[in-house]
Amino acid sequence: MQKRFILVAIAAISTIPVLAQADESTVLRSNHDDYSLILGGRLQADYATYFNKSVMAPNGKVSDIMGPAGAKLRRARIFAAGKIAEEWKFKFQYEFTDSGAAGFKDAYFAYTGLIPGNSITLGQSKTFFTMDQLNSSNDNVFMERPLLEGLDTYGDRRMGLKITQSGDNWMLGLGGFMNALDEKQYTSYSGVARTAYTKQQTVASISNTATNQSGIYTISGRATYAPLHSYGSDLYFGANLNYTGFGDKNAAAFYGTRPETSVSGTKLLEAYVSNPSSQFNYTLETAAVAGPFSLEGAYVGMNVSRRMGLPTATFNGYYVQATYTLTGQPRNFKPKLGEFHYLKDIGPGGAWEVALRYDRLNLNDANAGIYGGRGYNLTAGINWYANEHVRLMLDYSHGHVGDIPVAQPVGATWWNDPKYNTDLNILQFRGQFLF
Repeated sequence: MQKRFILVAIAAISTIPVLAQADESTVLRSNHDDYSLILGGRLQADYATYFNKSVMAPNGKVSDIMGPAGAKLRRARIFAAGKIAEEWKFKFQYEFTDSGAAGFKDAYFAYTGLIPGNSITLGQSKTFFTMDQLNSSNDNVFMERPLLEGLDTYGDRRMGLKITQSGDNWMLGLGGFMNALDEKQYTSYSGVARTAYTKQQTVASISNTATNQSGIYTISGRATYAPLHSYGSDLYFGANLNYTGFGDKNAAAFYGTRPETSVSGTKLLEAYVSNPSSQFNYTLETAAVAGPFSLEGAYVGMNVSRRMGLPTATFNGYYVQATYTLTGQPRNFKPKLGEFHYLKDIGPGGAWEVALRYDRLNLNDANAGIYGGRGYNLTAGINWYANEHVRLMLDYSHGHVGDIPVAQPVGATWWNDPKYNTDLNILQFRGQFLF
């Protein structure tokens, strides 16, 4: 009987390309002393409309930069996770939509039998960037991550080896990573400017073919410490360091982001850095929980070194956010990970949460001749947790992009489109179902 069940579990895994976190809600869970199997997934359906979205370019032409209101499946994923023997764990997750590239997300196995609190992970998993990036999208209080995620082009999930060691209230992590399974590479760069209202063409073109990234690699580290932790009372500090080396064939590195909505694909903030040799970024973050109230924030700094004697490009971003649970539940902080997870103790009528976030991203560096723009977002949200499987989210954002020069600056190696100097407002709704 035991052998038969193992064969059924293996067959299920082989027929469902997959993954998710161990504490996600699941459609199937089977446990045994020597193995376990978890199957589940997520569905996130987004709806958005935009205001103040029409802008006038310097040549007098009016354009709709965001496109019409609409809807999309932000994420549609299925996963399998579990263990074989006590010390070997695995996780596979597959994305069925094209939001963030369809295909494998997490795809790894881990050995946890070396010493208590230790995990050695091999395969595709997340690099260390910010708490908000490491949190599952199932658990974040806003529909989209802050603008500073635009600096994480060569992070997120990548193939590599990662080692973590944790205690009751701390964690240290170090990993080496290469390409992602669904890698897209920026390979061609010529000219010095992009202007959508002239006859000039986009100067940086993107290869949409999967590639080995021509030698790109990343070394990623994380340290977390929570000097105070009990249910409903937390104080947390964390830091992340990432170094990325570029190959000789990488003509440009790209950084950019949408205005915190997935329905529109327009990236108002964009910067291409020609002839990159290496990239270094660091994150400082903190969070606190006091009953139903929580506060968190992070700062990211980035330096991109360049070949051919070109000056280093420097960018930065930060966010700060506050939440309050009207029904009294504290946010569910995990001190061993330095992450927030889904609310616990949701009552029969569900749980209500309100949140406010302010964030900024700077992609301008005059010394390096790069003018991608500066932007900020102010977002207010309200969430209803019907139960551990269903959450409804409503976000309203005011965004601003500015400081893109109207005329091409002398010595510019990248000049974003000045028509993106604009204000806009976004109203969006999400229905989230975890199974």
